[in-house]
Amino acid sequence: MKQVPCYRCVCPILLMMFAATCARRSSDFDGTWIYRSNGQNILKLTLTTENGVVTGSVTKPKGLSIDEDGEVTRLGPDQATLPVQKSKLERNRLELTIDGDPFVMTLTDGNRATLAIPTIRPLDLERAPGDSSAVVLATSLPEPNYSQGIRALREQLRAMVTEDQDARMAFDSSRMDAIDKKNRPTILEIFAKYGWVTRSLAGQDAAHNFWLLVQHQNLDLQQRLLPALEKAAKSGDASMRDYAYLYDRVQIGEGKPQRWGSQVKCENGKPVLSPVEDPAGLDARRKELYLPPIGEYLQIDYLVRSCKEQKK
Repeated sequence: MKQVPCYRCVCPILLMMFAATCARRSSDFDGTWIYRSNGQNILKLTLTTENGVVTGSVTKPKGLSIDEDGEVTRLGPDQATLPVQKSKLERNRLELTIDGDPFVMTLTDGNRATLAIPTIRPLDLERAPGDSSAVVLATSLPEPNYSQGIRALREQLRAMVTEDQDARMAFDSSRMDAIDKKNRPTILEIFAKYGWVTRSLAGQDAAHNFWLLVQHQNLDLQQRLLPALEKAAKSGDASMRDYAYLYDRVQIGEGKPQRWGSQVKCENGKPVLSPVEDPAGLDARRKELYLPPIGEYLQIDYLVRSCKEQKK
């Protein structure tokens, strides 16, 4: 005799299967997302959703450094994988906490998204097709074919900045003054030969190093070189954040209010904001350049320590 299906048995089973599927259902964020720079895979973010909770991890090179414009300036051959510690999913927006830092991922279309990171331009992500284990991350940055002279310039700037930073991290004011004085003629010679050292000339790291050395010079030199930095920054060949810092320093040196709040003074052993134009709009201007809110900036460890050292 032909057996008739028991619908009273089948329906509960189907309902249980449907419930289990709903509990495990994926979100539009699931998969492996890649951040690429200059044709290289820099990091991958792998996400899975279960019971409405997004988990996963990010794999990136150790020593990875990304500037405020989203340009990779440094990475190493070794890699680190960090778990997603917290997540909050809201439609096309996903808040993540990784290694104690907050991130916000926003879908822009089916296979593209942006990853907002504090103080830098959001990174563009692409969903990787297929197996995430097949995604190979870069272990070194491509070395542009610089001329011998530009390679020498890069090394010269790197050595000058190392000496500069060693003195400043030691909070040795006499060494700082001596090094700044020694660097002055060299900076002017470089500028006379190349103009402002731009990204296209010698790379982002060299451009930033040149700015750092100028930032520590006297007002006269800063005033002379500021227009060249402004031109380069507005054309995208130098950092707008670097320009903001030098502009503010020149303004304060001339006894005028700064614009972006990068310059502070020490009062009673604590960093205090130097005069600024339109204080109410300060954080909005800072946000445009991916600078932290002024309240956070004034708590940066180096500024706090520097003011404490001055009070001694």
